[in-house]
Amino acid sequence: MLIPSPGLHIARLDDDLVVLDLEQDAYFCLPGVGREISRTSSGDWRPSGADIATSLVNSGLFLRGAIIEAPTCAPLPVRTTRGMVHASKASPTDLLRLLAIWGREARRIHGRPIAKLVRQSKRLERGSADEAAVLHAVHLFERWSPLLPFQGLCLYRAYLLRAFLAAQGHGVDWVFGVRTWPFNAHCWLQLGDLLLDDDLDRVRLYTPILTVAP
Repeated sequence: MLIPSPGLHIARLDDDLVVLDLEQDAYFCLPGVGREISRTSSGDWRPSGADIATSLVNSGLFLRGAIIEAPTCAPLPVRTTRGMVHASKASPTDLLRLLAIWGREARRIHGRPIAKLVRQSKRLERGSADEAAVLHAVHLFERWSPLLPFQGLCLYRAYLLRAFLAAQGHGVDWVFGVRTWPFNAHCWLQLGDLLLDDDLDRVRLYTPILTVAP
């Protein structure tokens, strides 16, 4: 059995492996290597033979054995908050709360690599997440976030929404996903099987490669 080297997150997409190197803030693809290795339900990797295992270890991508716990990814969501009916109404107070979060976090977002954003996000205050309360907070974010910059940038939007939720005591998963041919990366937030503030049809195009848990 093999596990990814520290700082690396790996996903298998058909015949290919995609690697996210957090320290280098880069993705790269290994075409054809996915035919030679598969991922087990426990999160570690099983190569097709000893020679393949040796090559992958010598490349620095993997370590032998379960020295540390293999990272796992959240399964793709099956529901989304998009289109859900919200009984609550947003207020100017909610806008002020969101602006306060943005004012505190905005300088920590722009131009920062993924690894630094992940570390910052892990330091945010949070507690247990109640679905009804999370839905209310997401509704507020959707109502007022068009007034903020960085529209359309999934990395910044997800970070800011996670900070907004954490400030209200809600912890949710931040999931990064990849696709190939053509390559693209995306990220989103989810609570269990519930996708927050994104479309299922878009997220299902991606294979999760990293989950940042509360």
